[in-house]
Amino acid sequence: MKKLNLFIAVAAMIVLFESCKSTGMQALTQGDYYTACLQAIDKLRSSPENEKASTALSQGYQMAVNYTEKETERLLASTSDNSRYQKIFDLYGKMNNIAIQISRCPAALQIIPNADYYNSQLETARNMAAEECYRQAVANLNIGTRSAAKQAYLQFQRANSIIAGYKDVVNKLQEAKWMATLKVVLEQIPVEGQYKISADFFQNKVFEYFSTAIRNEYINIFSPEEAESINLQPDQIIRLRFLDFVVGQMRESRDSYEVKRDSVKTGTYKDDKGVSHDIYGTVKAKITKRKVEISSSGILDAFIVDYRTNTIISQQRFSGTYVWTDYYASFNGDERALTKKELDLCRRTEFSTPPPPQEMFIQFTIPIYNNLTRFIQNFYRNY
Repeated sequence: MKKLNLFIAVAAMIVLFESCKSTGMQALTQGDYYTACLQAIDKLRSSPENEKASTALSQGYQMAVNYTEKETERLLASTSDNSRYQKIFDLYGKMNNIAIQISRCPAALQIIPNADYYNSQLETARNMAAEECYRQAVANLNIGTRSAAKQAYLQFQRANSIIAGYKDVVNKLQEAKWMATLKVVLEQIPVEGQYKISADFFQNKVFEYFSTAIRNEYINIFSPEEAESINLQPDQIIRLRFLDFVVGQMRESRDSYEVKRDSVKTGTYKDDKGVSHDIYGTVKAKITKRKVEISSSGILDAFIVDYRTNTIISQQRFSGTYVWTDYYASFNGDERALTKKELDLCRRTEFSTPPPPQEMFIQFTIPIYNNLTRFIQNFYRNY
């Protein structure tokens, strides 16, 4: 009974909390007058007689007006706040939005019939805020570092959102984005060893991975050809090199074993009344299974290098092995003892033709690729 009473009390508190929250009362008590007004208006649309929502709007609107006027005066008098006009612009924008929402809610209009619009103040603040963002962005861009360029890019975006196409902001956005972007070149991948092997397919896979999986708008990868065509001075170079790739000798082995299957029909007989009956028994066979293996192995060295200083920032070595395997078999005995898979294997009379070194190389790189992409992902996570 005590548990039931406790549950009811907690449920009642939750319902009361959600009720206050949806009517705007909670936001009002926390000093968030803008949210309080919007929540109250939204509640009045569905429940025009709601007393809490009416109180939240009545009190919240006047408090929002007073706060906007006093905060605007404080910001205009401030000489240390570099974002004061943006804040003023946001304040007037919020007040205009409250007025618009009130005009669209009959119950709210009865409470606040003459909500103020701040159109002229908003337009003045709009121009000042756009110029404020633009100046700050230019100053950051002139610093010349990637981190400052990121800030410049965001500030140019803000200026453009306040006034679309402000001054030359479209060109400045491109300039800031380019300066903020880490430019990485993936070099051609050589393969050292006795075989004439191409790693182009592997390089293309790494390039594709970098372009799609590294979800960072401030990182861009280039091929050597792309970098040369635009005379790019990159920030970093990824150097990959395959070492000691070898294809081993063919190794052949055999294994013999017996198989059997029970309850197989082996014949029939007639009883003394002439009735036929099936005879069931166990059938056996001996399988000789032949296996051939060819192993390929090698190493990939991966380096991430600072282009300007030619120093290694990070490096990793990956080793890999791929074993090509093939089988065929023969048997003596009753084929009914064999499974379908064993029977199919026995129908083969020789091994398949081994793949060429290039194909062996491709298969050998599959696990290396997985390890390399994890290395790349982990490294560029910090950028």
